[in-house]
Amino acid sequence: MLRAVLFIWFGLLTAVCPTATAQVAGTSGAIRGVISDNSGAVVANASVTLTSRSNGQSVSRLSNSAGIFVFPSQPVGLYGLEVAAPGFRKEMVEPVLVQIGQTTSLRVHLQAGAASEAITVSGESPLLRTEDSNQSSIINRELLDALPLNGRRFLDFALLVPNATADGQNGLVSFAGEQGGEDTGYANANGANSFSVDGASATSNYFGNARGGEKVPYIFGENAIEEFQVAVSPYRAEYGGAATGFVNVVTRSGSDRAHGGGFYYNRNSGTGANDAISKANGLARPVDILQQFGGSLGGPILPHRAWFFVDYEQQRQKNPIAAINPSFVGLDQTDFGVADGVPLPASRSQCAISGPWDSCDSRPEQSRVPARRGQCAERHSIESGSAASESQ
Repeated sequence: MLRAVLFIWFGLLTAVCPTATAQVAGTSGAIRGVISDNSGAVVANASVTLTSRSNGQSVSRLSNSAGIFVFPSQPVGLYGLEVAAPGFRKEMVEPVLVQIGQTTSLRVHLQAGAASEAITVSGESPLLRTEDSNQSSIINRELLDALPLNGRRFLDFALLVPNATADGQNGLVSFAGEQGGEDTGYANANGANSFSVDGASATSNYFGNARGGEKVPYIFGENAIEEFQVAVSPYRAEYGGAATGFVNVVTRSGSDRAHGGGFYYNRNSGTGANDAISKANGLARPVDILQQFGGSLGGPILPHRAWFFVDYEQQRQKNPIAAINPSFVGLDQTDFGVADGVPLPASRSQCAISGPWDSCDSRPEQSRVPARRGQCAERHSIESGSAASESQ
């Protein structure tokens, strides 16, 4: 009981304490700027306050003797910057965008005047980053919301960045021409790509892929992703661990304003036409029903202090496979090299065909589980020693 209470208190302190927003390298961005007056002279000891638009938390710094201020580790999102100095008007710069793994540069020019007067300046992100030489791109929440995605595997958006191409049929990505799949995994010099989620390694070293492979949508839903960075070598040393590509993901969090959303997707064979080959052979349209649904919700627990965010996504698919060839029904054990009269193991299932549903189970009738006719026929034919193959 005491351990549970201590764990809860630790969780609350982590959520409430402002210093808990600092994370390990790669999960946040930085802001760097220079303050000067109209003549170009730098302004030292100016007060700089950075306020998050999403949760209202603020952090303050003083410019140094060269007029430089730095916020080295800030969670991604939009901020407002306020600069004040004696003898100058207060200047507010907004919005200031912080992106994962990026440094936002600002140049603030103060104007002489009373401190009670304020000037608001619109912040703009520079087209060229001069702080580092790494080649990287950001896929932000706006793109994730606006672009369609088959399968909701958010890492497929990495193909939007320069120097990234699809690698094979399993959803892998190749960066800078370096293969990112199984052939570059642990068995072959520990592969090409590296993946990180909220600062923790999410790399499958054997396959050179994200941990979870094709099942990434069921590990981290698309709605739970705030943004991710795709860096192509060369990139900063602290990211390391890969020959070429590095994908750095940060998940969403709550804010002072309630926000959320839901989705539902249905692909149903009942609304589609049968293909020409099946129709010509008198075969019915196969059943294929895919449903994807889910939603997310975030908001405040204590405004400016603690927040919550939850996300749930699920996929259901009904795609039965019938692989019974009627021409093989007359085969017996002698066709498989087993002499006639040799006893065979008893079948584990008995299939009684009695309508659209068949009972495929050796248990008493009252405890049998319904199964589809195709599934029942397949199990019975295989377990009784008959041959099954794909119908032509």
